[in-house]
Amino acid sequence: MSATEDAVAPVQVKDLVYRKLRDALIAHEFVPGESMREAALSMRLGVSKTPIREALVRLEHDGLVEIAPYRGARARVYSAADARELHEARELLQCECVRLAAGHADVLDRIETNLDATASALDAGDLDEAAALLDAFDDIFFDLLDNALLEGVIERLSLHLRRLGKLGAGQMRFADSLGQHRAILSALRAGDVPAAQEALRGHLREVCEVQVAALAPGGD
Repeated sequence: MSATEDAVAPVQVKDLVYRKLRDALIAHEFVPGESMREAALSMRLGVSKTPIREALVRLEHDGLVEIAPYRGARARVYSAADARELHEARELLQCECVRLAAGHADVLDRIETNLDATASALDAGDLDEAAALLDAFDDIFFDLLDNALLEGVIERLSLHLRRLGKLGAGQMRFADSLGQHRAILSALRAGDVPAAQEALRGHLREVCEVQVAALAPGGD
């Protein structure tokens, strides 16, 4: 057992390895299709192969990793159809969240605070912070779904959306998203739920098309 494993209880090592690999996949430290060999990951994280193997199985369950017999694990490759299905599920859930947000001044205030912080991050050129805040915007809405059965669905969906969110990302795309988020909030402030939902649909479909284009051969 390595020094890292000596210092942390086994269950904590297992969870830590899982989180580190999950976050690395979301950040595209492993590009789609890249091999994730147990020996290399063991050296990278300073742990034995056992927690690596367990983490890869969990990540396969999440859909972030593909494991093939005799070929090992690799970072999942998304197709255009995958992206469209993920955004279709997102649209269905988030439109309901928009309806739930209407009339809750505290939620709308949280959204406005998020939008102001996102604008500040973009003005400062901090794209990592802006990306995190754009993701947090979605989380504010998803938190309104107080449904234990949906928690796991939303968690897995969010993992994929964050990973896909790296495709076609950039200052202009983030600025466009911020403007669209402001339109959603403006409609909610006015009490116009259908307009807020339509603004959300337009936003999500535009983001989806950017990502689908990036998945095409020669895309970013």
